Amino acid sequence: MTYKDEKKLINLLKYSPLIFIFLIFITISLFLYSQNKKNFEDDKKVLEENFINSNKKNIKNDVEHIHSYINKIQKETENELKINLQQRVYEAYNIALSIYNLNKKRPKEEIKKMIKDALVNIRFLDGRGYFYIYSFDYECILLPVNRSMEGSNFYYFKEGKGKYLTREIIKSLQNKKESFLKWWYHKPNDMKNQYEKIGFNKSFEPFNWYIGTGEYIDDFEKKQQNKVLDYISKLQYKKDYIFVINSKAHYLSHPIKKYINKDIKTVNNVEKDSIDFIINEAKKSSKGYITYKQKIRFDNKKNLTKTSYFEYIPKWDWIIGKGFYRSDIEKQLKTRKDFLDDQFNENIQTLFVILFFIMLIFLGLSLYLSKHFEEIFKKYKNSIQKYINEKTKQQKNIAFQAKTTALAEMLVNISHQWRQPLSIISTISTSMQVQKQLDCLDDKDLIRNLDTINNTTQQLSKTIDEFNTLFKSQDIISTFSSDELLDKCFNIVKFDKQILIKTSIDSITLSSYKSDLIQVLINIFRNSKEAFSESIINNKILDIKMKNKDENLEITIVDNALGISKKTLSRVFEPYFTTKYKQQGKGNGLFVCKNLVENSLKGTMEIKSIKNFVEVKVIIPKNIKE
Repeated sequence: MTYKDEKKLINLLKYSPLIFIFLIFITISLFLYSQNKKNFEDDKKVLEENFINSNKKNIKNDVEHIHSYINKIQKETENELKINLQQRVYEAYNIALSIYNLNKKRPKEEIKKMIKDALVNIRFLDGRGYFYIYSFDYECILLPVNRSMEGSNFYYFKEGKGKYLTREIIKSLQNKKESFLKWWYHKPNDMKNQYEKIGFNKSFEPFNWYIGTGEYIDDFEKKQQNKVLDYISKLQYKKDYIFVINSKAHYLSHPIKKYINKDIKTVNNVEKDSIDFIINEAKKSSKGYITYKQKIRFDNKKNLTKTSYFEYIPKWDWIIGKGFYRSDIEKQLKTRKDFLDDQFNENIQTLFVILFFIMLIFLGLSLYLSKHFEEIFKKYKNSIQKYINEKTKQQKNIAFQAKTTALAEMLVNISHQWRQPLSIISTISTSMQVQKQLDCLDDKDLIRNLDTINNTTQQLSKTIDEFNTLFKSQDIISTFSSDELLDKCFNIVKFDKQILIKTSIDSITLSSYKSDLIQVLINIFRNSKEAFSESIINNKILDIKMKNKDENLEITIVDNALGISKKTLSRVFEPYFTTKYKQQGKGNGLFVCKNLVENSLKGTMEIKSIKNFVEVKVIIPKNIKE
């Protein structure tokens, strides 16, 4: 048994009972929590249903009560108006009769003038009501609203519907001393339209007159409407209120006084679609429920869900309604949730106490067992330490051998790389020495040979520089395009005409290490070019793509020359690894490319091979910061 296994087993014995008890606690707690949540959701559903049904019933009852009150007022309106008119005419009759009785000895014309003067300025019904006097000979005796007509004969006077008004009144008084009569007439402020009017007339026998007065029914109804609105306003309080609107979407009653007589859509406290629905539904079915969003409430709370019940009163073109807010149930829900939470907390506390004592028992048992097993595991410490020492020594040996092998392989490759250039220098120098001894070395041959030696040494120097710069780029960041990049590479690497080159280049502007990227592409192109030179296939294709991928440039180069074996593919990025003849390559091309891509260009590079196809993919950021 290893040291790690020993520690695991001891810790398992120590802590597993505690973990087990803790898991039981968590499991039961989650169950209780889940049950508590379920109970709350069930209760919430019941409470919401009861709340909605109860409130729907309440608001419907309240609206129906107001509607019944309005129906009563409407039924009593005409009767109340008749009583009012009758009492007024009785007052005028008594005044006229009293003047007559007190002044019988005076001339009749003087008494008539005294009666007219007494009645002419009397006004009632908010200033609309006045007394008129006509004789049974159709002569106008008193007309306070148009004194110029007094003395005129009204035998041919027609009311709004074409009836001879004075004739109708006299006809109604032939068999009785007083009567009510309805007729149509325009209003002083509206000469175009006709309005229904009800009047009361009473005979005044001393002068063969009748005294009367009248009132437009709709004007009196407005008074009754104001009476109803005043009654409704006394019932209003904040959230629980009756609203009254008309089919023109104007508020007639609302707890916020500034809304009254204003267009609801202008007030903009309720969604326009909801108002249209209420008005259309009211006209269609006279009553109904609607649930809608109230944009803003009297207390400035916004976007509240409200359910309202409404009924339509066609005669007055009123829509009366009352609603309740769904948010009002939150207080009830909170009370219920607090109760369930308290119950949950009590259960958790009880559970905690029980499990705490169980945990103490298991803790003592686990400590005893863990101590016992710890004594047993001490016997294995020496063997474990010995195992570790041997393992460490073995790993060091393996690492040293791998390093030595890699170094030897690198030296062999370097020696093959330099053998041909050194052989050239040796041959030329020996040749020059022999020519000199034979006195046949002319200046032209000397210069040519020296140039060859110089070029070869430059090649050797270049190889040394290449190894020195494998892991470090001396370039600077510059701005260039993808098209410019590819042109530069093609100027350096020339492909045979037998090779078909396909390009798909996105025009991209880059800010990167230009020379490093060119060096990477040139090395890849040269590898493809050399692979094609060894390939015997007829249709040689090099496919080059440069694509814009978000913040990156993706370069994909595919050739169908030779392909790469799996064994070779796993080593292509190793330094001095090559599949070429020793004198044909140094083996650092792809190694240098990968280092430049990852360290300088901050990208990635990978190579895939399927049959005779090789794909090289380079992904680099389009913009590199210093």
